[in-house]
Amino acid sequence: MTYIIELYIHSKLLIADDQVVICGSANLNDRSQMGDRDSEIAVLIRDSQQVNSYMDGRPYQASAYATSLRRQIFRKHLGLLAHQDPTRPDVNFTPVDLDPNWYDFGTHEDRLVEDPLSYNFDKLWNTTARVNTDIFTRAFHAIPCDEVHTWEDYDRFYGSLFVPKKDKGGKEIQAAKYQYGHVVKEEFKDVQELKQVLNTVRGNLVEMPLTFMDGVDFAVENLSFNGFTDVIYT
Repeated sequence: MTYIIELYIHSKLLIADDQVVICGSANLNDRSQMGDRDSEIAVLIRDSQQVNSYMDGRPYQASAYATSLRRQIFRKHLGLLAHQDPTRPDVNFTPVDLDPNWYDFGTHEDRLVEDPLSYNFDKLWNTTARVNTDIFTRAFHAIPCDEVHTWEDYDRFYGSLFVPKKDKGGKEIQAAKYQYGHVVKEEFKDVQELKQVLNTVRGNLVEMPLTFMDGVDFAVENLSFNGFTDVIYT
């Protein structure tokens, strides 16, 4: 008899103290860690090569692999990676079994992310996220966002622009004004202004919307209550 088992393995990454890297599908719970429950795979990487670094403003010995990986990822989110010319491949273009990846320790961009506990890094991280979020909110009316607290806000900010109107039977009677992901042109006086604003986006870092639809009690609107759900949702 043949058994077919479907596995949905998804990976995640943990970098601890710029010293240890754990990469794989395993989670920090008993289902992943017991060894006889969920099917998981992960690697733990400890690099013996140490490099001079800083942590919380003080000199610190970091693992070369862990800190370079963490800095590379942070720089990607912040838009601080150096341009790579596809017509001039370097060692970072080739498979790792041919060339080890090279990291540019000591550059200005590297120094900006060297100490993840410093005031300057915290300011850079949060300012970049704030600016990017404001731009995406204005240009694309992206949701979820903290400007939307109720269904009325949702319709004003998003639904009236991107959602087609339908009759009671679900038939579309009016197309949406914009396709999802397109710029809301009323937010800008001309294309030049739009280009100037979008040119200030750095990386892909945005803020977590913490107050999106906080004026709606979804438990009351969409769920029937009983003794069990009342404890969970209220």
